[in-house]
Amino acid sequence: MERKQISRWLTKLDYLLRETFLGLKRGGWMNWAAVSTVAVLLFLFGASLQVSWQLEGLLGQMGNQLEISVYLDEDASAEVMQQRLKLVDGVTALHLIPKDVAWERMLDDLGKIEMGEATQQLGGNPLVDEFKVRAVSSDRVPEIAKRISGLKGVNEVWYTNEVVKRLAELRKAMTNIGTLVTSVFTAIAIAVIGTTIRLIVLARRREIEVMQLVGATSTWIYFPFVLQGVAFGIGGAVVAYGMLSVVLNLLADAIVNQPELIKSLTVGLLNDLRVQFLLPIILLLFGSAVGVLGSLFAVRRFSASS
Repeated sequence: MERKQISRWLTKLDYLLRETFLGLKRGGWMNWAAVSTVAVLLFLFGASLQVSWQLEGLLGQMGNQLEISVYLDEDASAEVMQQRLKLVDGVTALHLIPKDVAWERMLDDLGKIEMGEATQQLGGNPLVDEFKVRAVSSDRVPEIAKRISGLKGVNEVWYTNEVVKRLAELRKAMTNIGTLVTSVFTAIAIAVIGTTIRLIVLARRREIEVMQLVGATSTWIYFPFVLQGVAFGIGGAVVAYGMLSVVLNLLADAIVNQPELIKSLTVGLLNDLRVQFLLPIILLLFGSAVGVLGSLFAVRRFSASS
């Protein structure tokens, strides 16, 4: 019994594959139009996704390195302030820089100046104790800084959030643009695949009528056309990932002789495991979904009218 069921399933699978291949063969140049459209869609989608991942990585990297500088009042106790700062929600680490240490470092940076002489000329050490506060994430830095600035004994709070803010705005803008472009090309790809499948169905109209006369169901008749749409999506995904790989390799060659800053901004993109493993899976799934939608829109009219 099991052998018969297996044999029956293999027969059905063989039929579906043969019918799918026959339909693709009948499609001719329209197959390339469908695959090319899907490839362009997935290339733009993949590039947008990569840029979003890169900006997200930069934001995370800057968030991990970003520290809030907290300057205390002259009469504030560093020990007391340390306990207060630990109670602030979102603070993950504290590092105290005593004013004597900061003063010595500043003199070292300015050159060889006698510490005692400089202190005497300025009437004492003009600096104050400072805490380096690490936040749990870059998104919460403004909130944490605002809370710290309200603590008694805090003279000034300083943090460099402008770059993080600009990167966040850029990421949001790129995401919005990518979503818009992807939506437009998705509609175009679905329309092209739908048109291609309709032409293939029309070319096999007589065969479909014969199958209907012998009692074949609409699902059994039109399912190979859905598989053809999936084939278009997979083919477009393969082409798109190949194009993205070429672009990444060219980018890698282009940044070899660039300044370290440029390298630091792009090295994460080139070595991101998501680009190597997750991206092709996403492209295949997205391409297959577009192919299925285009096919369903095409065969729905014929199945409904038959």
